[in-house]
Amino acid sequence: MSDWRKQPRQGRSQFLPRLDEIKSRLSLGETQKMIFESYPDLEMSYPQFTRYVKKYCLSEIERVTKVPPVSKAEPEQTKSSDGRAVEQPRKAIRNPGDLKKLRSQSIDLEEIQNSAGEEDESSNS
Repeated sequence: MSDWRKQPRQGRSQFLPRLDEIKSRLSLGETQKMIFESYPDLEMSYPQFTRYVKKYCLSEIERVTKVPPVSKAEPEQTKSSDGRAVEQPRKAIRNPGDLKKLRSQSIDLEEIQNSAGEEDESSNS
């Protein structure tokens, strides 16, 4: 085995001059592996390269891989006593108890069918 202390430790000094280019390539969607393989003259291992990318380019990685926030459940519409549509927020199911409550609620199929019919008539005109 070779002694690790005899190997030059110049990875960061080779990485930092290319930092802007690496950031721009990450923002374009290139993978770290593609970027690393395009620099055959880098004298560092791929795991070390990924550590530098994580340390110096974290904001670019987060911006590219950011998952859009999940929108809240659409509110349900029910009719009030005067016939106007009233929005009721949907309840989020967070545990088995919430699901059990939801399943035990009665559903008025005629109301659903009537409200669907009214929406279809208004969309055709």
